[in-house]
Amino acid sequence: MSNSNLTVPDDVQAVLARHGRQMRVRKGQVLLAVGLPATDVYVVLEGSVTVSLVSAQGRETVLRTIGPAEMFGELAAIDGEPRSADVVAVENSTLLVIPGATFAGLLGVEPVLSLWLARYLAHQVRYLTNRIYELSTMGVGPRLQAELLRLAGEADASGAATISRVPTQAELAARIGTNRETVTREFSLLIKEGLVQREGRRIIVPSVSRLADRLHRYSQTA
Repeated sequence: MSNSNLTVPDDVQAVLARHGRQMRVRKGQVLLAVGLPATDVYVVLEGSVTVSLVSAQGRETVLRTIGPAEMFGELAAIDGEPRSADVVAVENSTLLVIPGATFAGLLGVEPVLSLWLARYLAHQVRYLTNRIYELSTMGVGPRLQAELLRLAGEADASGAATISRVPTQAELAARIGTNRETVTREFSLLIKEGLVQREGRRIIVPSVSRLADRLHRYSQTA
């Protein structure tokens, strides 16, 4: 799913492209690691990557998936601190790479970039606040429903939505803080109730509003 608040607009991409270089990466390639003292900023041109954290016990939590025209790595460029999460390519991808010092310098001379970045960071705060709320107050079922709604995005004219880039059960489990078996069980319940459908490699949400209402009812009783 691409969210307009997260997507780098064309005018900002044009500014960054003048000061960056393209890089191709392979599926599974580690791009950033927690604690790494690097400050480059990246924009995904093709493909996708995941941002995650791994506990001392080896349990991975996926914070989000980043797709085409979305940015990552900007925090280290702004504050100079080591990387705060791991980033891995989900598929073969093409990235635009901007040196951190160059990116930081552009913020002072390119208002279109600095204004967009302020809005982007505000959106990130809201998004992560919602994720913390879900993980701390909701059961696995509602967390899965919330993640599916995020992936589905806006409904079409009929009220339905299609998730074309479907995460694996293991990836969904990492995103919502559970295990693959529990995701499989909860997903089967949603299919049984007609809230989602599988069509090949796609997931269909026949009624986005109905799934959202279901999540709202769960949230009210949580």
